[in-house]
Amino acid sequence: MWNLPRGLLVTGALLASGASAGPGGPLLLVDFPRSTEVLPWFVVNDDVRGGRSEGGFRLEGDVVIFTGSTNTRGGGFSSIRSRPHSFDLSAYDGVRLRARGDGRTYTFRLTTWDTRDRRRRPAYWAEFETGDGTWEEIDVPFTRFRPRWRGATLPGPALEPAAIDSLGLMINDGQDGPFRLEVDWIAAYREVEPFSLGALRWDRRPLVLFGPGERDPILRKQLDAVESAREGFDERDMVLIVVLGEGPSRIEGRPLSLEDAEHLRASFEIGKDEFALRLVGKDGGVKRASGTVVAMRDIYDQIDAMPMRQQELRRQ
Repeated sequence: MWNLPRGLLVTGALLASGASAGPGGPLLLVDFPRSTEVLPWFVVNDDVRGGRSEGGFRLEGDVVIFTGSTNTRGGGFSSIRSRPHSFDLSAYDGVRLRARGDGRTYTFRLTTWDTRDRRRRPAYWAEFETGDGTWEEIDVPFTRFRPRWRGATLPGPALEPAAIDSLGLMINDGQDGPFRLEVDWIAAYREVEPFSLGALRWDRRPLVLFGPGERDPILRKQLDAVESAREGFDERDMVLIVVLGEGPSRIEGRPLSLEDAEHLRASFEIGKDEFALRLVGKDGGVKRASGTVVAMRDIYDQIDAMPMRQQELRRQ
């Protein structure tokens, strides 16, 4: 799963434009606390039905804290919800949130504008579990959402992601007692196609960079070297793959799944906290391995001396 670094998040002012965190990557929907100016949130507790639960939210630093206490002698729920807003999420597969919970089960709640005129306008619910006090990225696929009305499950209609018009978080797990859920951001995500280094064989020359995180100074220096010499990079049919211990691993800006990143790291026997460079030839063999920054001129000279590259130059 992706950890969206703060530098890649869109601000609240851009929320309405549907700005994305990157090509093919997650679409940021809510970045607490900045986006609350564009997308206000409000509280709905079970006291609307005579219940006794208490709950609300507050902004603290970069997160929203949804907290209170549930009482099942009544409705037994507490929720926070966004005001209506147009979300066309037809190109996405679900919602993802970075959250820190208390071990209880919460519910993600969506509504849609295309059901607004129905006699029983459903809300769409999908439960998700939380760990106990640890930050995690939680995926909630659209296929798990079911239409509900006043607590009862309806036979339909199915959720239409193109028509989503509000977001919500709720606790309704049938337990009494205090709850606390911290949320950093909410995004829509696409399922990432499995990646295979072998699929590039005989077509591209991968330059694989490993680093503990996007801000690692050694990795940054190598990435700057690549970008400053991109013309030569492209001329040699190279492709850039960045594998991070923390943060969004990628191939030429497109996301790599956590599983794919871990597979690459294991294949090259690189630790999560290490910087490493691996140049892979079109035949799939490792042509250069380094634990320090390498000048792109040295890499280009090495590639240009390869027999396959010599054949390519003669064909040009």
